[in-house]
Amino acid sequence: MPGKIKEMFSKMSINTIIFDFGGVIFHPPKPGNLRRMQKIFRIKIDPDVLEMLEKKEGSQLIREMCLGEIPEEEMWMTVAKKLGVKPWLYRWFHRGLTSNRHLNKPLVRFLMELSQDHKIGILSNAGDQTRGTIEDILHLDRYVDEIIISAEEKIIKPDRRIYQIAVERLDAIPETSLFLDDQLVNVQAARDFGMKAVQFISNEQAIPEMNAYLDGRR
Repeated sequence: MPGKIKEMFSKMSINTIIFDFGGVIFHPPKPGNLRRMQKIFRIKIDPDVLEMLEKKEGSQLIREMCLGEIPEEEMWMTVAKKLGVKPWLYRWFHRGLTSNRHLNKPLVRFLMELSQDHKIGILSNAGDQTRGTIEDILHLDRYVDEIIISAEEKIIKPDRRIYQIAVERLDAIPETSLFLDDQLVNVQAARDFGMKAVQFISNEQAIPEMNAYLDGRR
């Protein structure tokens, strides 16, 4: 009987699609660009900041921000202080980080198309200012049904509980949900939870893979 139930779920069509934000929908500046800025503005190199740039969510500062243990503003001010950056330069740099020029526009167009027939969610390991960026600067809430931010939930991917929160908020079930994330550990956790999942490497790779699930070819 369990085998038949599993087969039945596998044949159900996808009605809910959940996207990661950073590194998928939104591409922040690459570490190489940041290193060039260090030279231009003569910013000193700090080991904690280098760890943050290289390890992303693996760094202690980013982890604390994503868990909501420290406000995002405080985290960035800590970084600015460590780098010896003046307030005006920090504000200029932060505006650049949240600019819509970093949007992955082809993927956003794909998301907009999907939103006509599917429930759409964003599930992001991010700080407490990210919702404002998504809604007030990028205006993605026009196409997205639910936005789940780790700092607001005090839980980060790949913790199973945050996937549960996502499907509950979207009134969905894992078996009819498709998840896209650039981190393999988060993709595998989604699969273990029962979702279909694709690792984002590029638009050229991810969009056809997602369409294969949506068309029932996978």
